[in-house]
Amino acid sequence: MDHSIAAASLDYRDACGQALTLPIRDGLETQLKKRMGQVFERVHLEPGPSTGAVDGVVDTALGVRQVDLFIPRKANKSYPATVTLGMEFSYTDHHGTVLVSKKLQSAATGEVETRADTCSISGLDKVAEEAAAKLVEGMAQQLGTATKIREQAQFRKSGDKGTMQSAPVPPATPAVAPLAATPVVPVAPLQSAAGSTPQAAAPDSAIRSGMTQLSFRTIIRDDNQNHVLEQRESFSVEFEVKNEGAVVAEGVEVELSGHAAIVGGLKSPVSLGTLQPGEVRRVAVDGKVGAVADAEQAELMCALRASSNVLLPSAKKFFVAIHPDAGAAVEVLSVDVDQLPSRNGKSAQPNSVGIAIGIGAFRDPAVPTVKFAAHDADVMGGYFKTVLGVPPHKVKVLSDAKALRDDLIEVFEQWLPKQGSPQATVYIYLSGRAVVDQETGIVSLLPYDGTRAGASRMFSLARLQRALTKASVKQAVLMLDLSLEPSSGSDPGRVVPPRWTQQDSSGEPDRVMLMIGNSGLQEAQAYQPGQHGLFTYFLLKGLRGAADLDKSGTVLSGELCEYVHDQVDAVTRGATGGGQPTLCLPMGGRQPVLTGIPLSKIR
Repeated sequence: MDHSIAAASLDYRDACGQALTLPIRDGLETQLKKRMGQVFERVHLEPGPSTGAVDGVVDTALGVRQVDLFIPRKANKSYPATVTLGMEFSYTDHHGTVLVSKKLQSAATGEVETRADTCSISGLDKVAEEAAAKLVEGMAQQLGTATKIREQAQFRKSGDKGTMQSAPVPPATPAVAPLAATPVVPVAPLQSAAGSTPQAAAPDSAIRSGMTQLSFRTIIRDDNQNHVLEQRESFSVEFEVKNEGAVVAEGVEVELSGHAAIVGGLKSPVSLGTLQPGEVRRVAVDGKVGAVADAEQAELMCALRASSNVLLPSAKKFFVAIHPDAGAAVEVLSVDVDQLPSRNGKSAQPNSVGIAIGIGAFRDPAVPTVKFAAHDADVMGGYFKTVLGVPPHKVKVLSDAKALRDDLIEVFEQWLPKQGSPQATVYIYLSGRAVVDQETGIVSLLPYDGTRAGASRMFSLARLQRALTKASVKQAVLMLDLSLEPSSGSDPGRVVPPRWTQQDSSGEPDRVMLMIGNSGLQEAQAYQPGQHGLFTYFLLKGLRGAADLDKSGTVLSGELCEYVHDQVDAVTRGATGGGQPTLCLPMGGRQPVLTGIPLSKIR
């Protein structure tokens, strides 16, 4: 824990306008120790190097600390108070590689009490405790769901414990410096074909007189566009470097390092020369994959170098699959899909609406759970806001106990019509369990309070599509990651296929595109390496840019459906019990308006 946590406090003014300080160190440290102990198997909390073998180091630093409170005078009255806290944290593995680096911010609002006979106020400590708890909970969720940390843990548990434990652990040096009283937003990964995570830009206050600051983006493009670098395959590494400051940056160059099969044929360093204030310089370096003995995951590091008056961003690391021979499409876990990009102010789709529902747990203990469903919906809701650019107030996320049948009715039949318009595109994501009526083929989602034996406690897709008609929207995209089972009491020898579009939906199929992750009566598969449902993981990956099949810079609805179909097929092909059949409706390029809906732009 950084010294900013050891000295953590909040400045505020009491009812007499006197400046006071509220210490928050104890509560913050308690929350951190408690939640880190729940995320990791064992945690070494004392300062200094550990006496035993560890897998990594978590560095934490407190950022923004702010109290919004105004008390005009002493009185027997309550006043609203908001406490905002920011946290910067990173996870560094035993090799010294930063696997996660993020900034988070949380806010809590409550009431403080004042009295007419004293200047003091009460209740601010409780608001601060709530803000700290939210902040640490967000940090714990990010670390606990980070794909790269989970991959490291799986690697250790798979039998390579000796290697992991014998490596020395670097000193716990903070990966990020605290930003006192500076607004903090979540750090987002760059959307790219092979995935990279841009580091947070330094604050404006860090750009001192005579100094400037650079930012850059990087993307790898392989020749056959399957996101795997194969022996002798041509590829390119593209850079976009910007001078963010008001001073000239001289001697700018990009340095490449990493696996010999990748960097062996690349020119390094790559000179960009001098960048004027605000100037953006783009350059591409072509290469060819060298000799590859075995399929493996390789690293490529990209770092900026410049004159001494330039503040440089952290290097970007790619994890890329390399293969000795060209083969079928194989997906590599090259990005952590849970890391949300930052919003760029104005919403890209101001007329759009997003609804994400994930139901993995049920009130009825006889109903099997659906792994990752609630988490899938939560992340997809974030993608609606950041990647697709839907206004946050037009996004609804429901999960588990907050997804009762009445909740579904309210969101689709009451809330949606108020958000819709003739220009609106509605994005709906459903993850969980559904029942297929073996008389009609109608597919019905099982809410948290639903039972497989009673259709009255379900919510059918037919009803959902009727709600879309009444909402008077332009078009809708439905993404369904559902485990399907036949209705209770049906004849096992008579299998009725799911009916995804309804005859009574007033022509709705002409305005609705369906991306169906599992079209058969079977369980939808979970994807353990990605910590999401299989279909959902590749939906998220595709929206980040991997589904931009024509490299136009925009992911279209038809491209996303095609990409997800190919990746799910590649993962499940030859699996025990058969694959997982996906389905895109309309099929075969019919209704080009629906298959050409622009979903996300590659930044």
